[in-house]
Amino acid sequence: MSVDVLQKKIRKIKNPAMVVFAPTAELIPQGYVSAEQYCCALLETLKDHVPAIRIHMGAFALLGPDGLVQMDHVMKKARELEYYILLDWGSEEDPALAETAARKILEDECWDCDGVVIGGYAGTDCIKPYVLASEAKKKDVFVVLKTANKSGSELQDLQTGGRHVFTASADRVNRLAEGCVERCGYSRIGALAGANSEISLKSLREKYPKMFLLVDGMEAPNSNAKFASAAFDRMGYGAVCCAGSAVLGAWKIAETGGDPLKSAMDAVDRMKRNINRYITIL
Repeated sequence: MSVDVLQKKIRKIKNPAMVVFAPTAELIPQGYVSAEQYCCALLETLKDHVPAIRIHMGAFALLGPDGLVQMDHVMKKARELEYYILLDWGSEEDPALAETAARKILEDECWDCDGVVIGGYAGTDCIKPYVLASEAKKKDVFVVLKTANKSGSELQDLQTGGRHVFTASADRVNRLAEGCVERCGYSRIGALAGANSEISLKSLREKYPKMFLLVDGMEAPNSNAKFASAAFDRMGYGAVCCAGSAVLGAWKIAETGGDPLKSAMDAVDRMKRNINRYITIL
């Protein structure tokens, strides 16, 4: 029951934040020989400050031939430190490949994670395999509905049948999530939505009261904690706010002498304070 674990960890440290580990060469400070070394050092530093992480598989793959090996070591370190772990897998357009990926990740545990983030626009036959595979070990599945990038609205905010495209996608996810509600009151089949639209987040929270939301792109232009707060319920539950480069690359703009670990910790604590200005986690 991973979503229960996530909510419990958030409640314990009163910080609804998730750090996205999507390392690039530009984000690795001098003194670290690899993304793995830097990410593992960050995990040690942030252990008591953030409850959850998201591993971006594509970013690690782009590091080079050993990128996925580094990712595996980072995930093992995160498990050792008892983080809640999501694997950002992406999407397939082939239902057969989706079935294979879902089984390998969620049932066979090819990577040790608590859940997976997948694309939401390939259709039900590429989403349902993950929902079915998540049942055996109560893993979580988060489906991308609305992204925080500037041009995401070109498709996601289009009107179709009197509703937005992202809302039509949310309706489909909600149907698949029926029967997957855990003890915390939220389904382990959730959704990802950008932090740059307060109206969209408020709409999702009101229309889908049992859908756990990943509020993505806290560092994106026009995103802020006030907008993100619309994703939470009145008890401060049901959502987690995600930031990546704002944490991994905080050392670039830090006023702390450039210590990358302290800069990252300060960035996480600052995000926590900003979010907690608008919500109270009971």
